Amino acid sequence: MNEKLKKLISIPPGEATDKDDELLIRELKKAELIMPIEVKSEEEFEFKPLKIGDEFGYIFVPLFSDEDELIKSDVEFSVINISAENLTKILSDEFNGVAINPFSEFQLKIP
Repeated sequence: MNEKLKKLISIPPGEATDKDDELLIRELKKAELIMPIEVKSEEEFEFKPLKIGDEFGYIFVPLFSDEDELIKSDVEFSVINISAENLTKILSDEFNGVAINPFSEFQLKIP
């Protein structure tokens, strides 16, 4: 799941070329990512994304490219698979962006 995306995210900062950046955007647009959620109502399956903060006080929605990255969080929670298109529909102003693979050496934060 999302092997190309994971490979592009793992390119160290400063080493990515313009072509790498273009490929990353293309992969993000078609990716199905894993999103941890808090279930608000099981009857109507209402949920909200979990959030994480960074050292600057910014709030992000954590997303994971695959189960291996999800396991690195070492926390149990409910998850759903979500496309980039559907993600844009549920993000609100309470978030500063998304953080993909936030517990990896190379994570990607997108405002």
